[in-house]
Amino acid sequence: MLKKKMFRDIRKNLSQFIAIFLMIMIGIMAYSGIKAYMDGMKKTSDKFYSENNLFDLNVVGPLTHNDLKTIKDIDNVKDAELKLSVNATTDKEKTLLLNFIESNNISKFYVLDGEKFNPNKSGIWLDNFYCEENNIDVGDTILVKYESMELHEKVLGKINVPDHLYDTRDSSELYPDRKDFGFAYMSTNEITEDYIKSLVMKEMNIKDEKVFDTIMLNFNYKDYIPYSSIMVDVKNKNKKYKVKNNIEDKVENAKAIINVEDTSSYVTYQGEIDEGKTYVGVFSGIFLFIAMLSIITTMTRVIKKERVQIGTLKALGFSNRKVLLHYIGYGFWISIFACITGLILGYYVIGNIFINLEMAFFEIPNGAPSMNISSYYVSLIVIGIVALIIYITGRNILKENPAETLRTKIPSIKGNILNITKKKFFKKFKFETIWNIRDILRNKMRTFMGLAGVVGCCTLIVCALGMLDSMNFFVKLQFEDLYNFDYKLNIKEDIKNNELQVLYDKYGTNTSKSLGIEIKDKNGKREANNIFVTDASNYVRFVDNKNRIKDKPNNKGIYVTYKLASTKGYKKGDIITWHIYGDNKYYKSKIIGFNKDPQNQNISMTRKYLESLGIKYKPDSLYTNIDLSNTKEIKNIETIQDIEKLKEGMAGMLSMMKTMLILIIGIAVILGGIIIYNLGILSYTEKEYQFATLKVLGFKDKQIKNIFIKQNNWIAIISIILGLPMGFYLTDWLFKTAIEEHYDFGAYITLRTYIISAIGTFIVSYLVSKFLARKVKKIDMVTSLKGNE
Repeated sequence: MLKKKMFRDIRKNLSQFIAIFLMIMIGIMAYSGIKAYMDGMKKTSDKFYSENNLFDLNVVGPLTHNDLKTIKDIDNVKDAELKLSVNATTDKEKTLLLNFIESNNISKFYVLDGEKFNPNKSGIWLDNFYCEENNIDVGDTILVKYESMELHEKVLGKINVPDHLYDTRDSSELYPDRKDFGFAYMSTNEITEDYIKSLVMKEMNIKDEKVFDTIMLNFNYKDYIPYSSIMVDVKNKNKKYKVKNNIEDKVENAKAIINVEDTSSYVTYQGEIDEGKTYVGVFSGIFLFIAMLSIITTMTRVIKKERVQIGTLKALGFSNRKVLLHYIGYGFWISIFACITGLILGYYVIGNIFINLEMAFFEIPNGAPSMNISSYYVSLIVIGIVALIIYITGRNILKENPAETLRTKIPSIKGNILNITKKKFFKKFKFETIWNIRDILRNKMRTFMGLAGVVGCCTLIVCALGMLDSMNFFVKLQFEDLYNFDYKLNIKEDIKNNELQVLYDKYGTNTSKSLGIEIKDKNGKREANNIFVTDASNYVRFVDNKNRIKDKPNNKGIYVTYKLASTKGYKKGDIITWHIYGDNKYYKSKIIGFNKDPQNQNISMTRKYLESLGIKYKPDSLYTNIDLSNTKEIKNIETIQDIEKLKEGMAGMLSMMKTMLILIIGIAVILGGIIIYNLGILSYTEKEYQFATLKVLGFKDKQIKNIFIKQNNWIAIISIILGLPMGFYLTDWLFKTAIEEHYDFGAYITLRTYIISAIGTFIVSYLVSKFLARKVKKIDMVTSLKGNE
């Protein structure tokens, strides 16, 4: 009998139970989906790094086989491999980060198509994304050029490599240009003897090859390959820093020793995971919070509405326990089905969509969402909360005797609360305004729940759109305000002074240099960073923390970025102790000011200040506004970067972000609509008796509809007023906490976003109110008025 009654009651209140189902489902779907995608990223990378043996340390410098042997002999070193990395070009003038290796036991290839690495095999293994963008297949032959080397190589495999998840040409690029830039690997056997001989002759200042052959009788060119790094695999990861110190002491040619956790590829991917952890807590947390508030209100009202039925069941002899379990079942079964549906949709819809977007962004194979046990715990908590609310509400009713329960409970209202509407000020208002004020005061909890739900949804919409606004503003700040040039030329490292002068004469003298450094704190702890040395006049500018252009640092000290200063506790006037990688001499520099850099938290100084420290200035970048759109290659320039292409790359990153935000906005709008509809149904149900009374008193349907719609409009307007600033603060907080430490973003939300969010929220609320107001015509006068006797 009780089961039939449950199904009958659910059919009778179908719209409210559907709303409960949808709210729980959407909340669980949002949480489990975002969580599954973030855990999927973590699980995918952990597996990829482990199975393909990502290096622990990367030793950078002009290294040899003797250095390799020294490193291998160091205690706790499991293995080490030499690598030569150069920026090469192809026959289509695209750039390849070309790596020559002797073996592939560290940072091993994941071959998507083709064959495994074989040092004795002639050919090239290419970046899979680069192949896809340029329609290159295994078996094709491509031309690779580097200085005097021109190699026609057969593509032996399309690969992913664990230290190349996210490759950009240099730090000025935020988004990888997969079509024009990729990585490639070849055996060191492919390096030509002529090329190595020319390098050695240049170093020995010998121009005649016969003279060289006479001097170097037993010349073995492989002994003179100028390797640029050694990848190190450590046995005990906890002793990695000890290995690092030993390499510094024993390998004189080691200019820098970089932890894998400090490499841009690792940092960027890990940063994406860390951002997602914040999103899980914020977005899905808000979804669940506002959904649970509405569910609590709904279930409480539904059970209280069953008061007379509860009294009837008690009078018929049903025990309190049986009655209580019956009503707990209302929410329990709906919650279970909603949670199961939410978990399934979260994994297969949200999780899959988001991780596929990420896998199109990072070069990592077999990306898949991973359902975390916490999603099941959250589902159980939601089910438990719903059951607990019903239990508490039902138990309070069951405490009364059947005679009391069979009568509709008269609400307890303090007269002095409603007396406010009798004041002189309120007497000027129309009847419907006074009536709505009194109704709000009588039903404070329902009003609060309505406000909380609509505020939460408005906040989420502002936040999602505001994040996009902020990223667009960042692009403008980076590529229009800070970068005041059209082209950036990356100068080759071995350029001579006379060759540099040729570039100056043709393209100007606006240059800069980046120095890899280690900063030592008061406790002797060292951390990697970099110094940006500017001699670029107004081509590279500086801004303060309010994004206003400011003067570059003077010649008496350094600028530190605001975020780095905040992280490390630096103040103006502090002294920073640092040394350049490859040089053990330490320098002390005074902080004379701060600047904002959206994508690189570092130190800045002028060329004159650098030279005052006794350090030679040799630029690595040259900036110009000369039109180079038709120029493919410049002597002694590694790459030509067009500012417009850098912007386009950022636009690609924004398009991925836009897709994610559209999903979040969509969920927020749907959830907001359901909550507004659900609260509207509750509001209307509670007012049905009063509306019937107003009809008896001669009020027309149109007047009663206006009373109902007006109150909901008030709640919507107040919610929007609260939700708009909360959306800003949420966006700002997300950028300051979720974005990884190399970036310095802040909220920048346009007036258009506020207007769209406000109008959108109000329209949804108004349309729902308008739809529900139609029920006024269908009020059963007898049932409504007699039901409370």
